[in-house]
Amino acid sequence: MIENGEDASKYGRHGKAENIKFNESAVFDGRQSFIELPALQETDGSRPFSLSLEFKINDADGFLPGGLVSRYSRDTMSGWHLSVLTQTGVTSTQSNWRNLQFGWSNQTPKHTWKDWGSPGNGRLVCTLCVYNESLYAGIFDDEKDRLGHVYRLDQEAGEWTDCGHPDQSNSVWSLVEWKGRLYAGTMRYKAAGSLLPESPNQEPGGKIYRYEGGREWSFFAELPVPDSDSVGSLTVYQDRLIAMSYYPHGVFAYDEEGACQALGAPGADLRTMTVSVHQGYLYIGCNQSGGVYRRTLNTPWEYCGTAPKVDQVYCFSTFHNELLMGVWHEGRMLRYEGGTEWSDYGLMGSEMEVMGISVLNGKLYGGTLPSGQVYGFKGDRQWELLAELEPPHPDIKYRRVWSMAVFNGGLYAGTLPSGKVWSLYNDPLATFDHSLSDGWHQAAISYDGKKLSLYLDDEPVSSVDVSNECDFIPNTVPMVIGSGPQSVFSGQIRNVRLFDAALEGEENSSKGAGGK
Repeated sequence: MIENGEDASKYGRHGKAENIKFNESAVFDGRQSFIELPALQETDGSRPFSLSLEFKINDADGFLPGGLVSRYSRDTMSGWHLSVLTQTGVTSTQSNWRNLQFGWSNQTPKHTWKDWGSPGNGRLVCTLCVYNESLYAGIFDDEKDRLGHVYRLDQEAGEWTDCGHPDQSNSVWSLVEWKGRLYAGTMRYKAAGSLLPESPNQEPGGKIYRYEGGREWSFFAELPVPDSDSVGSLTVYQDRLIAMSYYPHGVFAYDEEGACQALGAPGADLRTMTVSVHQGYLYIGCNQSGGVYRRTLNTPWEYCGTAPKVDQVYCFSTFHNELLMGVWHEGRMLRYEGGTEWSDYGLMGSEMEVMGISVLNGKLYGGTLPSGQVYGFKGDRQWELLAELEPPHPDIKYRRVWSMAVFNGGLYAGTLPSGKVWSLYNDPLATFDHSLSDGWHQAAISYDGKKLSLYLDDEPVSSVDVSNECDFIPNTVPMVIGSGPQSVFSGQIRNVRLFDAALEGEENSSKGAGGK
């Protein structure tokens, strides 16, 4: 595939290219580009198949990497996909950054939950972040010293490893991977906002630290606001580290040397809650019925509207190539329609707030307050209650599912007030929990009826058993290059090859046998 979307093999299975530029590869714009191929029997789940391609991510301008290739139905939210997952605006955190995944989503998944305990016996898991093939958790009010610590999950042992406390404040509120390093933002969290007793530790946060390994952290920056005490959200946008202050307002963009560009904050007195990126813009959600604003590094904040009964915007997600937000004081999701318009995306039961939000293997999940519940999106503004992770307590009014991340093939969620982490596993998902570097990569997938296998640059990186539980995909669902459940791909793709067998290793590469 160099000059067009036609099949270079003898089989003549040509693709229909939409909004594609061809320049020694197919260039996808992250908005509307895709190449639609026929509904091939080789890829419907009835027989083994393999597929390989070469790709290069272009997310420097604020686009999510998105789907490389898929045979996935938006209507039923089922099918398979090869995608690169980046998630921003997951309450306070960028939970996933350039994580390669191969998954098969079924219409009726079987949900399995596991309790991973409370790291540090803290009261709130403020942030979850996948970094360097591990899951990290930042917590509020570690029981042993009332400091905000970072912990790393040891899945095999079922234990949490203490990675230290960056400073003397009571919480690590945000974690983010940037340029191959893990960064943490600290906060003096005011627990009264959750109707809990305040922490005895009232030391200010408001600083950013870089992880040096073990329990060591190095200082990176302090937010330049009066009485700085809080880093409310971190994300990456246009190759900068974006930091939002939580209590004093202000947004700042840092380069790798720590030089800071002040981006201001929308409105004179609006407190801001979360930041995210979507299709070239940096979005910010506000308190006090302030709604949503967006900007670039070189343009001012632009008002993007709000909706009735929205007093706070807690989270953002990109799903099916659309921007969604979760709000208080209804547990509702809303979809951005452009300009200042938002449409209803459904209520999560009778809950009052949506916080943690995540795309897992072709489906969307949300965590709520006051009942500490998790819901799954069923389509057409309908949400299904899947679990209540925080049990009722006569002295606790607000129970939260605050943080989420996709790790090792499952969805992980952090709660308040027990400060626990839970995992949800359902459909088969092979994940490479390490960020992809810049430049060209070769990805390959294989399905043999018993397992899904994922390869990167000719090396096996992940596999998962399927136990013959992958739904058959009807011939009304085409295979699409450059699109997936989360979003359209942003970058370049070339040398797509399909094989009617489950190949392994270099057999499944661009150097291997010819494909169909």
